[in-house]
Amino acid sequence: MRAFSMRSESAPGAPSTAGSQVRRRGRLRAPVTVLIAAALFGLAGAESSAVASSPARGGPAHAVPAGRVEILQLPSGDADGRVREVWVYRPPAAERGDLPVMYFLHGYPGGDRNAESIGLPSLLDQAFGRRHRPFVVAIPDGGSAIHPDTEWADSVDGRVRLEHFVTDTLVRAVEGPHPRGRRHRAIAGFSMGGYGAMNIALRHPGLYGQVVSIAGYFHPDDPDRMGGGQAGWASANSPDRLLPNGRRMHVLLVDAARERDPLIKGEASRFAHLARQAGLHPTLAVAPGGHDWPMVGSQVPTVAHFLDRGWPRRRHP
Repeated sequence: MRAFSMRSESAPGAPSTAGSQVRRRGRLRAPVTVLIAAALFGLAGAESSAVASSPARGGPAHAVPAGRVEILQLPSGDADGRVREVWVYRPPAAERGDLPVMYFLHGYPGGDRNAESIGLPSLLDQAFGRRHRPFVVAIPDGGSAIHPDTEWADSVDGRVRLEHFVTDTLVRAVEGPHPRGRRHRAIAGFSMGGYGAMNIALRHPGLYGQVVSIAGYFHPDDPDRMGGGQAGWASANSPDRLLPNGRRMHVLLVDAARERDPLIKGEASRFAHLARQAGLHPTLAVAPGGHDWPMVGSQVPTVAHFLDRGWPRRRHP
């Protein structure tokens, strides 16, 4: 166990695994417009669907068209030759180039199956049944035995190539014969994934039109030495320094009302202030709850509503 504060994103009902961050938190608070993101509908009655290529089950009493879940196994590109699993939800909509995709990055410790613990397929079915525009959701496994706390990055020693996996291998596999343009593609994440989503989005502004960070942080936190202690790697993977790249992006920052981790507490408002100074127009939301997956699940309607406003208008056949 590492010293100082602990960052744990274990799914409800799963064994808690401690991961920790060594960081200061000098918070810069500035007046910002805050969207209070209450849970428009909760988790009660939601079931998870863990079967590959199976209908997503659960939801409200009235009939809602159900999406399906599939599990992909893709080459990681890492030095150990491992395979990465990807959890994919596909809504009940025609697979075509204007069906949006959201890539979602989990926290540390965590995995692609965290979505099942909160009944994400049912939550998405409900959101899309309430007239939110449907989109594909893809959650890759971001773990590694080489550098366990990956920060969703490429390691400086070249042995972990997670950023390359997310921006290349994953996109090609999920989108297949219907590649999306940046305006039909979003990247999002929770905790370490919130950092990873913002970092990858700002490093690849031609790939993503929207980015959502839920309880994230915005500077490298690298206890497992993905960057090998090199200042150049840290600088190149600091969203704080990459904000000018995001001027065409639709940005949502979600903070948990009961956040306790000093690495993360206050980060959303601090980053929103920096983003406004850089000419961006982020939306800042405060979510009820703490640093856990139920809080993430409660924000599905908030995220779907936010993305609705950023997707391009549908093309007619």
